[in-house]
Amino acid sequence: MMNEQLEIKVLNESEIARTDYEATIFELQQTLDKMTSQADKLDYFVSVASGVLCSLLDIVWVGKFSLEHGRNVASDGVDQFAIKVSKLLGCKEDSIEGCVSYLEEKFPIPSDGNTSVFGGGKQHHLRDFSHHPTIVGLMFSLLTQFTKMSYGTDVSGMFKVAPVPEKSLKHIGVDVPDKILKGTIIWFFHLVSDMAGSSNTAGLSGGTGIPGPILSLAKEFSALPIIQNIQLDDKSLSLFLSKLFNGTLFAKHDENGKIIKESVVQFDLRAELGVVVELGKQAAPVVANECIVRTFYFIRRFMNEIKDNHIEHINEISKISWDKIKPYKNPTLTRMLTISTGVFTTIDITEAVLTQKYWASVNYVGVGRFTLALTSEMVGFLKYRKVKSIQQMYQNIERNTYNTTDNNIYERINKEMDLDRFGLNIKEIEILYNLENQKVINDIEKTSNIIGKEKLINLKKEWLAEWKEYISAGFPDFVSDKDAQIKWLDSEELKKTVSESQTNDTWFRLVLLEAVLFEPYYPLTTEKDKKGNDVPCKKYKCLKCDKSEGDKFIDSYFSEPFYKAGYIKRLRKCYKKVTKELNEVMKTALISLSVAAGVALLTVITAGAFAPTIAVALVGSNFAGLSGAALTSACLAYLGGGAVAIGGLGMAGGTMAIVGGSAILGLGLGAGVGGAVGTVSIMGKEQTILQSAKLMVSVREIFLNDDHDVEYSNYILEQYVNNVTDIEKGLVELKIKSDLASKDETKKLKKQIKSAEASVDAMKIAMKSMQKFNSSFELSLNQSDD
Repeated sequence: MMNEQLEIKVLNESEIARTDYEATIFELQQTLDKMTSQADKLDYFVSVASGVLCSLLDIVWVGKFSLEHGRNVASDGVDQFAIKVSKLLGCKEDSIEGCVSYLEEKFPIPSDGNTSVFGGGKQHHLRDFSHHPTIVGLMFSLLTQFTKMSYGTDVSGMFKVAPVPEKSLKHIGVDVPDKILKGTIIWFFHLVSDMAGSSNTAGLSGGTGIPGPILSLAKEFSALPIIQNIQLDDKSLSLFLSKLFNGTLFAKHDENGKIIKESVVQFDLRAELGVVVELGKQAAPVVANECIVRTFYFIRRFMNEIKDNHIEHINEISKISWDKIKPYKNPTLTRMLTISTGVFTTIDITEAVLTQKYWASVNYVGVGRFTLALTSEMVGFLKYRKVKSIQQMYQNIERNTYNTTDNNIYERINKEMDLDRFGLNIKEIEILYNLENQKVINDIEKTSNIIGKEKLINLKKEWLAEWKEYISAGFPDFVSDKDAQIKWLDSEELKKTVSESQTNDTWFRLVLLEAVLFEPYYPLTTEKDKKGNDVPCKKYKCLKCDKSEGDKFIDSYFSEPFYKAGYIKRLRKCYKKVTKELNEVMKTALISLSVAAGVALLTVITAGAFAPTIAVALVGSNFAGLSGAALTSACLAYLGGGAVAIGGLGMAGGTMAIVGGSAILGLGLGAGVGGAVGTVSIMGKEQTILQSAKLMVSVREIFLNDDHDVEYSNYILEQYVNNVTDIEKGLVELKIKSDLASKDETKKLKKQIKSAEASVDAMKIAMKSMQKFNSSFELSLNQSDD
C-alpha cells in the first residue's frame, strides 16, 4: 500500500492528465455499452416469432378496415348516448326518434333558422360553423348570440355571414348571462340531438348528423383565403369536404353512373367515432405483440438475475438489480420491439398487397407503432454517436498529451527553460513603441499622393498624435507601475538608446519583427452604426501604410552590428510564407489582413467597446484600471502595437510584456474568461492564424536560423501542443455543459464552441508546420555537424 502511495506521488502532471483521460474514456465506454443493444439470438427469435404470431392474429381476426362497420357500431353508441341524455333531462320517451325530438324542442339554436342559407338539410350542419363540435363552433355560437348573425360558408366554400331570421331571434339571449347560457349549454345539448340525426330521420336513415372534430376543423380551415384554392382529386377543397360529409365521395356507381345507395357512408361524427372503433380493433394485436416482447424480456432478465445472484429465498430478492430487468427505456428492448413491429408491419402490408385489399387491409396502428420504434432506434443511435464522438475527442487528447516517454525527446525542459525569452522589460517596451512611432513618422514624410496629399498628411499626423496619447495614458497600467511614463524619443535619441542596450539578445530581434508587422492607421475607437451596433471608427479608413517602404525604413534605420543586411526582408518573406501556408490550408482570405486590422475587428466582434473581462484577457490583468472609452482606445493602441501585458504571471527578469506571437501560447491572456478555450474563442480564427504566424516566424527565423536553438524551439512547440490539448479538453467540457444548459445559455455556448473549434483547427495546422520545420532544421543541423 505504501509503495502505491509513493508511486502516485511521483507522477508528473502529464501522466496525471493521461490517467484522467483514461478514466474518462473508460467511463464513456461504459456509457456506450449501456446504450448498445445486448440482444442475442433468443431475443431476436422471440421478437420475430411474436411479430409473426400477432400479424396472423391481425389478418385472421381483425380483418380489413371497414368504415361502414365502425360507423354502425358508433351510430348505435351515439343513439344510446342521446337517449340517456334526454332521459336525464326529463324525456319520457324510449325511442331514439322521441328522444331526439324532445332535445330539439328543448334546446333550439338561432342558426337553425338559416338552414336554407347554408345549403339545406344535407349540408347546413357542415357549412354552418355553429354546428361544429369544436372550439371554433363554440366561438361562433357565442358570436351569433351577441351579433344576431350566423357564420359559415356558401356553396363555393367562401366565408359567409347571414342575419338570423326574425322567427329565430327568440332563441337569442336577452342579456349577457342569458346569451352565454344559450351560446354554450343550449348549444351543446342541441349538438347532442343533431349527432343522432333529426327527429324525422333518427333511427331510420340516421339523417345528416353533425361533422366530427376532424372534418369540422378541415372545413373551418378551408374558409381561409390562403387555403381555398387547394385542389384534391381535381375538386376544390370545399367540394371535396362536402362530398366526404354526405358520403358520395367514395360511393360506388352502377353501370348508368348512378350512385349505389347502399355504398354511401357519410363521414360525420359517427364515422369519425367509427374510425376510432376500427383503430381500437386494430390495436389489439399490436398491444398483444408489445406485451409478449416486454413480458419475455422481463421474465428472462429476472431469471438471469436470480441465477447470477444465487437467490434461493424470497428475502434475497433485494439483490436483484431492477434497472437491468425493467421492461422499458432499454436499448436491448428497443431493438427487440423494432424487430417485432417491423416483422408485424411487413407481413401485414404484404398480405394487403397480395389480396389486393391495399389500404383497407393495412393495420395503421401497427404502422404507427413501427414508426415509433424506428424513431426510438434513431434517437438512441444519435445519442450513441454523440457520446462516441466525445470519447474519440478524449482519445485524441490522450494521444496528443505529452507523457514521460514524449518528454524524453526534449533533454532540456521545464526547469532549465521558460518563455521569458519572449518578454520585454519597461525599457524594451519603450523602444518598441518608439520604433513604431518613427516608422509612422517616416510613412508620413514619404506620403506621395498627388491628389489630397496635404489632407492625408494631416490625417496621418492626427492618427499618430491620438495613438501616442492612448499609449501614454495606458502605459502606467500596462507596465504595472503607477509612476511609469513612456518617453517619446526622436530618431537620434532612439538610436542611442538602442546602442546602449543588449541588442544581441533575443528581445531586440522580436522587437524588430513586431515593428515590421506593425501597420498603423487602424481604428482606435468604435462608433455606432445605423442599427446601434459598435463598429470600428471609419475616421482613418482612407489611410494606407506602404509595407515595402516601412520595411526599407527599418532596414536602413539601424546598421551593423545591430543586424545583418537583408534581415528585415528575411522576416517579411518568412511571414508571407507562413500566412500563405495557413491561408491555403484553412481556406481563409487573410492576405491583406494585418495584425492591427485583426485586433480592430476583434474588438467589435467580441465586445464593441471592450468589456473589462475581455480587455483583461487580451492585454493583461494590470490593464483593468481603465474603463469605458479610455479602456477601449488603450487596448486597441497597445494590441495594434503588438505587445501583450503579462500582469502577474511570474515571468522573470523584470519582464512586463510579451511579443513575437507568444500570446497564442496563453501568456498574458487571463483565464478569467474561460481559460485557453475562452481565449481562442474570443480571438477567433483569423486572429489565431495571425498570432500563430508570428510565433512561427519567431521560431524559424529567430530561435532556429539565428540562435540554432533546437531544444528551445521544440520546447515552444511542446507548449503550443499542450495549449491545443487544453483547448480541446475545454471544448469537450463546453459541449457537455451546453447539453445541460438553458436555451439562451446553449446558444451562447455553441457560438463560443464554434469559434474555438475554428481557432483550434488553425492551431493544429500551425502545429504540424512547426513540427515539420523543427525536424527538418534539426536534421540539417546534425548533418552539418557531422
